[in-house]
Amino acid sequence: MELGVLLRTLLQLYAMLLLGFGLCKLGTLDGHVNRSLSALVVSVTYPAKLLWSMLGQPGDRREAIFLLLGGMGIYLCMLAIAMLSSRLLHVPEDRRREFECLMVFTNTGFIGAPLAQSLYGDAAFYQITLLNFAYYVLYNTYAVSALTPRSGGKLHLRWQDVLTPGFVMTALAIILYLLRADAPDVVKELLNMVGDMTTPLSMIILGSSLAGYPFRASVGDKWTYVYSGVKLLIMPTLAFAACSALGLGGYHSALTILTCAMPAGSMVLMLALKLQRDSAFISRSIFVSTILSAITLPAVIMLFLR
Repeated sequence: MELGVLLRTLLQLYAMLLLGFGLCKLGTLDGHVNRSLSALVVSVTYPAKLLWSMLGQPGDRREAIFLLLGGMGIYLCMLAIAMLSSRLLHVPEDRRREFECLMVFTNTGFIGAPLAQSLYGDAAFYQITLLNFAYYVLYNTYAVSALTPRSGGKLHLRWQDVLTPGFVMTALAIILYLLRADAPDVVKELLNMVGDMTTPLSMIILGSSLAGYPFRASVGDKWTYVYSGVKLLIMPTLAFAACSALGLGGYHSALTILTCAMPAGSMVLMLALKLQRDSAFISRSIFVSTILSAITLPAVIMLFLR
């Protein structure tokens, strides 16, 4: 595997994170701006990138159905493991929902898909997107319900909270792909231009959010290391064991393991900021797991993705 591609991708992400950190320290970004930009990423730029990746793509639609159904199984297993591990590890109640969301909603879109594309070609980008469609289904249902603040101990979840523009555009992208739909080049170019803002905006927002917390608190929280150990080491090992037991082919096995080996995703932070929920533990976990992934991802690739 091309470890240079992996390390270069991570280096670029860290550079954008540091840019956001610096802009916050200079006063260019603040909490209000972060929340507004987060809504832009969740509802506009990421769905646009996904829609662009699906339009006019060739490929076996039966394989697409297999990836969609297989991905749903993978994410339901990850959610079950997240809930079980949070209780076995006695994660504090005020961090349990965040812990579980971070276990499931990782940086597949911003690291996993570009990395898969670099290692396996352009087709891998939309194939890993199909595998991760369940991410968007659960993100707009489970994650929204888990992170939405309770009033009087009750959850007040509206249809508007679930049927977000991001969820609707994600479903539309899958339908258009299955129908082999295409669009004029000018439309696809516009979607690509808008979608290309997703990664830099997300990482800049993450860096800006981290600037609001003391460095020692970010690296001194033991629960971020507990989370990182389970997510970066145990989860991909379980995925490799499951793929081997099921006799899954090397390519599809690699996409599955990459999905399970990603560090914490900034989409959880985007949602927490949008819902005005305390994001300290989320930001710290993203920061620590992203740094540690520079070590764990090459190890996972060398051990499991031969």
